[in-house]
Amino acid sequence: MISQLQVDVVRGPEEHPRYGKTLTVVPTIETSRANRFPSQAVIVTAAARKLIELSREGYRLHALVVEGGDYDPTHHPEFHEISQNLRELLNKHFPKAKLTLHSDIPELEEARNRHALTFFDKPILRLEAGFGKTFAALSGADPKLFKDVVENMGRVETEKLIVQANFVRGNVDNSKDNEVKAWIKHLAEIKPCIVQLTTESSAKDKGQKPITKTRMTQIAELVTEKTGIPVEVS
Repeated sequence: MISQLQVDVVRGPEEHPRYGKTLTVVPTIETSRANRFPSQAVIVTAAARKLIELSREGYRLHALVVEGGDYDPTHHPEFHEISQNLRELLNKHFPKAKLTLHSDIPELEEARNRHALTFFDKPILRLEAGFGKTFAALSGADPKLFKDVVENMGRVETEKLIVQANFVRGNVDNSKDNEVKAWIKHLAEIKPCIVQLTTESSAKDKGQKPITKTRMTQIAELVTEKTGIPVEVS
C-alpha cells in the first residue's frame, strides 16, 4: 500500500502552461518528524511507481519538475542522490521528457549540490534582486544570505543554467534603475544560458503590483545589451 507521504511527494500529472504534461516531485515537504524531510528512498520510490504507471498507460509526459515544499528542494540533504536517480528514471521510462528544477533560494554551498544541477535539462534558479535588502523583502530570507546565493550561483558548472526573475513594484520595487543595474551585474557574473522575466498578472495585495509591459521590455533589452544573454518574457 502506498503511504500518504509518497502520495504527497509526487503530484500530477497535470497540464503546465509552460511545460505541457508534467509530473511534480516535492522533496522538502513536512513529515511527522520535526525538521526532517522524506528520505531519498521514499521520494525516488514514489516517483518510480508513478513513472512506471504512466509509462504502462502510454501517457506522453513532457516534463518532471522538482520544486520546493516547506523549503527549497536544494535544502534536502540527499538532493544530489535524488536528482541523479530521477535522471536515471526519466532516461529509462520517458527519455524525451525534460527534468526541470525550480529553486527559489538555492543552497549551493556544497559542490555536490552544484554538481546535482548537471542532471537537469532545465535547472531554473530564481534571482530577482540587486541588493540583499530587496532579496530579503521579496523572499523573507536573511539579507546576509544574498551574497552567498549569488556567489554560489556563479560557481555552478552547467551550460544549461536558467535564471528566472519576477519583477514587481509597490512596497517592494525591484524594477528601479539602480536595482536592475545591480541585478544585471550579478547576471554577468553568473552567466546563465537564458534569463526568464515575469511579472504578476494582477496585484497580490494593495502594496504590490505588476510592472508595465514597457518597463519589462526595457529590462529585457538592458540584459541583452549589457550581457548578451538571451531573454524570455512571459
